[in-house]
Amino acid sequence: MVASILTSRSIAPAVTGCAKDFHRLWHLDDAQLLGNFTDERAASVTSLKHGSNFPLQNQTVLQLAGVLRRDMGMTQAVTPYEPAVEKSFQTRRETVVHLSFVIPQKKARGKGGYCWLEAVCWMVTSLEFAVPIALAMYMAISRQFTGIVLMTALLLSGLILAVLRSLTRPIIANQGEISEFCNDRAKGPLTLDAHVIADHWNDKHLNVVCGYTSHLHALTNIPLQVNRPRLLLWAGRGLAIVLLIQVASLASLIGDKSNAWLSLSWLAIYIVMLAPPWILNVYHPESAYESYTATLTKVPPIRFSCRRAALVFISRLPSSSQAHVEKWAWTNVFMPDNERRKLWQAQVDELDLLTLENQDSAVEKLDPSKRDDPEYLKSKTLLREASAVYHHPEVLQPLLAYRRNIGLGTASI
Repeated sequence: MVASILTSRSIAPAVTGCAKDFHRLWHLDDAQLLGNFTDERAASVTSLKHGSNFPLQNQTVLQLAGVLRRDMGMTQAVTPYEPAVEKSFQTRRETVVHLSFVIPQKKARGKGGYCWLEAVCWMVTSLEFAVPIALAMYMAISRQFTGIVLMTALLLSGLILAVLRSLTRPIIANQGEISEFCNDRAKGPLTLDAHVIADHWNDKHLNVVCGYTSHLHALTNIPLQVNRPRLLLWAGRGLAIVLLIQVASLASLIGDKSNAWLSLSWLAIYIVMLAPPWILNVYHPESAYESYTATLTKVPPIRFSCRRAALVFISRLPSSSQAHVEKWAWTNVFMPDNERRKLWQAQVDELDLLTLENQDSAVEKLDPSKRDDPEYLKSKTLLREASAVYHHPEVLQPLLAYRRNIGLGTASI
């Protein structure tokens, strides 16, 4: 349902559910559907620019677009530290950063433009309609009433989602401000932010999204709405009734060996109908984000040897500063604001990662009494690891493209 609302470049899968879904679908609203439809606790967000943290909105949208944790496997991950020294970090917490860049564009591509991908989606949808209709006709000839009901349920669920795809669209906040910045990108450096998203602040996986403040808040902090909420409500109720009839029909086949092939036929079609949307989401996950005036560029997962190395890397991502917000305020959710943390932050700032290319020469510039300090040596190792990430091709190329698109240039990398 979320994909059908966000973009016309989607394919509706076969739908099934359980008893708890009936109540949810019957009382469905856009905030619940596009926010967090599960019973799990909502993820949290912290902002580098504002130093604030808040519950994540539009979690379902972010999951569909592939912004949140991407299970690409560690073989495809960027690993900045050498395997030979990996043993020295066994007592530390490895942290995986999933980085995405929101690159502005002047026009949203979600619903309105027409392309080959949308044509393919409608062709596949038409084929998915034709198969249940043909099987329902065959079962009508064979006088298999239960089979007709099952095939009709598959057809109706697809029709409901097709109606949503054709008649609904998302209402996104900050559109006026977003359009202004997209047309005048020279203002970009003044309005940049990076949002760190995690299920909880002790999580191994951190999702980081960089972009304009207006883009990011429309994505993570302001709930999306649907232009036809009443249609969404009745579509949910229609889908609930279809699922109820479907489960009743399947239950009636339990123990009926002579008609066991009916349930197997339904299961086979259900599995086949799951394949096209899965393939689309693998190769075009950004289609769920096309209603925004932006495109997403995603970096492979980045493995850091410990939490602090990941925080150093995140702190150096493009972000505007505010005079009344302390530079490291956003890390309050990760580390207590005590003297030990302040000392570590001072060490990181002193080594100055932004202009540092050779960590050893940086240590030589320190006061002689600090050069052999174990804490400075630890910070040096973390800075070298974060610097290696910035210069890794899988990270550097998307970062350069992002900086060019927002008017920052590449001189400070």
